[in-house]
Amino acid sequence: MISHMSRIGILGLAVSAVFVGGSVAQAGLLAANSGGALPGFTGTQFFDDNFFGFTVSSNVDYAVFAPGAFGAAFPGQDPSSGSDYVYAYQIDNLDTNITKFTVGLDGDETLGSIGSIPDIGAVPPSAALYVGAGPTSAAWDFTALGTGLSSSLLFFTSAQAPELHSSTIAADWSNSHDLPSPLPEPATLSLLAIGTGIMCVGKRRRV
Repeated sequence: MISHMSRIGILGLAVSAVFVGGSVAQAGLLAANSGGALPGFTGTQFFDDNFFGFTVSSNVDYAVFAPGAFGAAFPGQDPSSGSDYVYAYQIDNLDTNITKFTVGLDGDETLGSIGSIPDIGAVPPSAALYVGAGPTSAAWDFTALGTGLSSSLLFFTSAQAPELHSSTIAADWSNSHDLPSPLPEPATLSLLAIGTGIMCVGKRRRV
């Protein structure tokens, strides 16, 4: 039987493979301090799209720190006091004015605090909150993240290890890519497996 930590390691290798074609070299302030982050869950994703002159173009550094590891990278700054995983992101805006950054959630994770660390980076968000029933996303709003500016370090905390989930940057246009987000609760995974099994049995009976 594969242990829980082994499954996380295997998942990390799969994530590394997924990001080979979709990420760019790390460049921001978070990237410079992410050596203690989970392997396979750190890097920089380029968000870039346009539609009839409406554009979005930004790099997002991302890193997930296991409980206690964030405090080693950023002494005295761990928002969970070492008890949870810290999901960290930092936007480097290349074009237009960023208004919102969201990280998708499954709706049943065990979540902790959400916010930003003002003295790591430049522009803090005007609001940081969980959105939707469940919730369905972690969101940071901006009023002045213009061209050439970087955000402060954005974070939320969770008791759960990471998977990938769709995340979005919104400006006068928006663009989405997968970034790290907490895994669903084990009970939800079991229910999904049971549901799949029932579907398969139903198909066999119909045949």
